[in-house]
Parts: sequence; structure tokens; C-alpha cells
Amino acid sequence: MFNIEDLDIDEDAVKSAKINQLSKELASLRAQLNVPASIRNTIGGAAIGAGLGMGAIGTVALGILGYKMAGGKELSEAQKAMIQDKMRSKAQQLLRLQRDEEIEDSGSSGIMSSRDLKDYRYDNYDFSGKWLDLVGKPAKKFHMMVYGRPKQGKSYFCFDLAQYLSNFGKVLYIAAEEGFSATLQKKLEDMGGDNENLDFANFRDYDTIKNALPGHDYRFVVIDSVNYIRIEPEQIEELKADNPRMALITVQQATKDGKFRGSQQFAHNCDIIIEVIQGVAHSTGRFAPPSEMAIFVAPEVKKGAPVKMVKAPVGQIDLFSEMGDQEEF
Repeated sequence: MFNIEDLDIDEDAVKSAKINQLSKELASLRAQLNVPASIRNTIGGAAIGAGLGMGAIGTVALGILGYKMAGGKELSEAQKAMIQDKMRSKAQQLLRLQRDEEIEDSGSSGIMSSRDLKDYRYDNYDFSGKWLDLVGKPAKKFHMMVYGRPKQGKSYFCFDLAQYLSNFGKVLYIAAEEGFSATLQKKLEDMGGDNENLDFANFRDYDTIKNALPGHDYRFVVIDSVNYIRIEPEQIEELKADNPRMALITVQQATKDGKFRGSQQFAHNCDIIIEVIQGVAHSTGRFAPPSEMAIFVAPEVKKGAPVKMVKAPVGQIDLFSEMGDQEEF
């Protein structure tokens, strides 16, 4: 089945084409506003003749026809106002695109003017519902860190998030700890089943991940977990630099006192931090105020209505037990 994500679109080429097209449209509108009608139509007819490959005679003939069609009529004030409105709108679009190119150049030089910073429009994901409440509308290259003690709900949270992110593009879930196991299959069934925009991998070392990503157009990559693969903060930054269109979700184990395992640099370099405690995701980040979300939500029961029993995911009944340090959720 055809998927739009399968297309290899050169976004820089598309942006350049838009800039060129807007420049031409602005020039055309400016000519309509400033060039006398008789001359404008003469030029217009000549251009059509040349564009149709009609040669010198056809070009001159259409030029003369355009001159006669003009009839010496000039634009009314209402027509001029309409053209000016169009010019303003297209000029604003052109300025935004040109500013984006300037800011991309500034990104490589490390310097941005205060005007550009004030006017820059960041490209964000339009999250809604519980995800909007939890993390806001993150930038498209966000990095989220998810951590918590064993059996607290980290993997179920990430599965739910991956299913939601698949509405915005291709997702790769790297299940390093579980691999292609029966428990991984069960979690997938519990959290919505198969999804054509969600892939899984059992990569268990950094080099495999680094070499695999450039061959695919994944917009989101979940690494579960960085501790198991023994990825260093510098390697995370390298993945982000090599895949500039990718958002990254890294899962980390926590110690018994609740702190995440590994260098503090992991937290310093990410945009959103999610701590999972007893089935509740607690969020702090750059795109929304601190908030929390229940990972396992019980169905609402109306007053007087019969209570329906809902089958819980395997293992959820002892989700918050103190058994062992092995990651199961």
C-alpha cells in the first residue's frame, strides 16, 4: 500500500521552488500595479507568444493583440487595493521563507540576530488531548527522556506514546532489552495492536542503531533502554546530529532512590523529562508547565450503572511490587 512517508522529498528544493514562485508572483502583481495597461498587455501577449514557441511573428502578433485589448483602461482603486493586499500577503510568505533560510545559515555559524530570534516561527507537533496536557506542543526535533524504577510502567507509557506519535510519521521502537519476545508482543496487543507506521527493532549496540537509521525516514525513535545498550551522552548527541529530522525518546532505568542511572548530561541535553512513579507519568519540560498523567486509566462508571470488569494487562496487578530489579514494563 502506498504511503506518503515512502517518498523521498527534498525539503530544501521544495522551499527554494516556493521562494522562486512567490518572487515571480510578486513581480507579476507589481507589474499589474505600476505598468500602464496598454504596455502591460502588450508585454503579456508577447510573453505568451514566446512561451508557446510561436516564434518572432507569433510573439509580435500576440503583443499587438494585447495592446488593442487594453483599450487604454487603467485599474480602478478597488482593483489596486486588491492587488496590494495580495502583494502584502505574498511578501509576508516570502519573508518567512527567506528568514528560515537565513536562520538555518545562522544555525551553522552559531549566531542569530535578536530580530530573527523574535520573529522565528518554530515547527512544532500539534499534540492534543492528554499528550497536549502532559508535554504541550514539542518542537519536531524534541528529545524526551523517560525514566523510573522497575515495574513502574515505563514501557507501557512509551508504547502508548509510540502509538500516538505514529499519527505524525514513522516510528521505530528499539526494544533492546526484550527483543522480539512474547512479552513485547503482549504489550503491543494491550496498547492497540499492529500499526503500519510503527516498526520494532532488536538492536543491542550503538553502531547497529547508528548505521541503520540513515536508511529510513523515521520521524521518531524510541530506545528502550540506553542503559542496556550502554549508550553514552555523546553518542546520543551524535544520533541527533546525524538525523536532524528525528525526534528521540530514550528510556533509562532508575536506582532504588529514584534517580536515573547514568550521567547527568542525559538530562541536561533533553527537552522533556518524564519520571514514571507507580503508573503515573510526571513531566517537566520546555513546552508545557509541569504536569502528570495516569498511564493506566480505569473506565468511568456512571452513577447507578452496572460495573463492568475490564481485563488488565498481564502483570499490571503487581505493577508496583518491590520484586527484583529486572525491567518488565
